[in-house]
Amino acid sequence: MQNQITIRQDDPHFLKLLRARSETYREANHWQIAQFVMTVIAPLVGALTAVLSPDARPYVAAVALVIAMLDSSLIDRIQKQKLKTAARIAEQFDCELLKMAWNPYAAGMKVEPETIEEAAQRWPNGDEKLKGWYPPAVAQVPIHLARIICQRTNLWYDGTLREKYSLILLWSAIAIAILLFFGGFAARLSLVDFVAVVMAPATPVVNWALREFFRQRDAVDALKLARAEAEGLWAAALDGGCDPAECTRRSREFQNTIFARRANNPLIFPKIYDLLRPSLEAQMNRGADAYVNELKDAD
Repeated sequence: MQNQITIRQDDPHFLKLLRARSETYREANHWQIAQFVMTVIAPLVGALTAVLSPDARPYVAAVALVIAMLDSSLIDRIQKQKLKTAARIAEQFDCELLKMAWNPYAAGMKVEPETIEEAAQRWPNGDEKLKGWYPPAVAQVPIHLARIICQRTNLWYDGTLREKYSLILLWSAIAIAILLFFGGFAARLSLVDFVAVVMAPATPVVNWALREFFRQRDAVDALKLARAEAEGLWAAALDGGCDPAECTRRSREFQNTIFARRANNPLIFPKIYDLLRPSLEAQMNRGADAYVNELKDAD
């Protein structure tokens, strides 16, 4: 064993950071769900109500205005604040575990220990799924190389998860459109009734799915570019063009990109993450094994 990453990551201190990070993301997801209900489901219900009860239209319009104000002035800001706090906790986990200096110009101040403690205590799901955060194979290589593998793993995992999620969103939007079309056709609705009763209420759902699809695809493209940089750094290290000090310096610079992606990328619904996680973790571990074997072959 050439470094202590896989041992230290399961120490109580690092597990507490992971609990705080996971809880903060979980709370951000709660606000995401609230935003979805208020900006997608509520307009759908409002549109149906307005169609079925014309007298309710002024009230529907008033509720829509209140929702728009709450979304822009409260919900969106809280969600983004939670997301950035989670990213800073994840940055602290990486910096301490992978032995990198904290960069206040990229990530700002560290999260207060009291905030971390409070969030960690609220995490309801225990430590079992948090253990073994980085692949076991990274223990077999020096820290300056293990750090590159871990950074590349972060980017691959996040990018692949978002790519799969974006496809789920796209196919969901297509399926909704097809079902609506054939449903209206089967019900023999006139064009006016089809637009008023079917398309108008469903438009917010389809628009949300398509908007989230494009946001996730933009994030995937950015993550792929960053991952290419990590793979380039790995290639330089294998060719002897990156000694331990230089690799450490470049990894610290590269970590700035990882933090920016974490702090700004759109959230993923937690149930989708839970569904995809087992297969992604298996692939992640095999990928790390391949990088370690590549290093051994090069030697």
